[in-house]
Amino acid sequence: MRDNHTATRAGEETAASSGRTYGRLRLSVGLLAAVFLAGCQPEASEETGGQGEVRAVWVEPVESAAARILAYSGTVRARFEVPLAFRTGGKIAERFVDPGTSVRAGDVIARLDATDLESSLRAEKARERAAETEARRSAEDLTRVAALKDKGHVSESALDRAEATADAARETLKAAREARILAESRLSYAVLRADADGVVTEVRAEPGEVVTAGQPVALVTRGSAREIEVAIPEARIADLDRATARVSLWAAPGRSFPATLREVSPQADSASRSFTARYALDAPIAAVRLGMTATVALSPEAAHEGLSVPLSAVWYEGGAARVWRAEADARRVSAVPVTVRRIESERAVIAGDLAVGDDVVSMGVHRLDPGLEVRVVQRAASGTTAAGATSSGALAVGALQ
Repeated sequence: MRDNHTATRAGEETAASSGRTYGRLRLSVGLLAAVFLAGCQPEASEETGGQGEVRAVWVEPVESAAARILAYSGTVRARFEVPLAFRTGGKIAERFVDPGTSVRAGDVIARLDATDLESSLRAEKARERAAETEARRSAEDLTRVAALKDKGHVSESALDRAEATADAARETLKAAREARILAESRLSYAVLRADADGVVTEVRAEPGEVVTAGQPVALVTRGSAREIEVAIPEARIADLDRATARVSLWAAPGRSFPATLREVSPQADSASRSFTARYALDAPIAAVRLGMTATVALSPEAAHEGLSVPLSAVWYEGGAARVWRAEADARRVSAVPVTVRRIESERAVIAGDLAVGDDVVSMGVHRLDPGLEVRVVQRAASGTTAAGATSSGALAVGALQ
């Protein structure tokens, strides 16, 4: 038994020693392979001609600032939209219109439950009759007291009291008549009527609903004038007065209609921080229907013509603005002094020794030098990236790292 145990232990030690030797052998082979592959790679100076790594730069073409057209999506709305509401509160008993109903002036839109209003009117009429009776009695008393005063049977103070009572009765009668007229008006307010010809575009209350005075029940449009309502970012508000507008409809592709800016909201929307603008169509168009989706295209005036480049393309040196221009079929960039005319949300309008179509570096401008060798990656102004060929004929693909 002892001999067998000794033999087994010796075998295990021999196997472990063989495993460690095999592991060291695999590590040595891996290191030798890595050294061999590294020796096969070219030196950086061989690839770049001793100038360091070729850096990819992202360029975009220079555009004409006057040629940039801004488009905003909006909705066709009526020029006049009137929310109709009851002038008194109550419970809606009936509604006589639905969205799309054409109405004429005087047509009934809805009616309130007038039970309480009728009771109020009857009460006011009763108070008026009581006031009339009191006014008539006090007037007769004044006549009798005046006659007695002329005969010397009553004092001057008695006459004064009779006159005061008659005056108070007359004023009470006037108040009672006004209260009765007001009650009649409130009863008439229980019937909501259209005050002009139009079309019901929205219904905001249903029968059985209790509404307050002034709460809109229906929205009615007047006339045939149509407008396009769009939301304008705050950075573009200053351009509205200097732009020419044309409207196109998704329902009528290939057609556009002239429009005029009519109003801009004085305050930005609390949620979107944009300003609501309304463009009126210059002429009535049958194809334009309420609620359609429309696009307003704004073209700036030629008086503000300039060159437009990405905002990230402008950099400063010693307080002077510059851009990097990528020469055609060149592997280097050159700094071009420019004058910044105005700053927009994503672009800058500049003037300088540049032409429309020149390529300028739009990213990483602070990491470039005039003598640095680069590789151009063309990026269209719309944001798409295109591959461009370098001077050596190689195709530059991929994004700027």
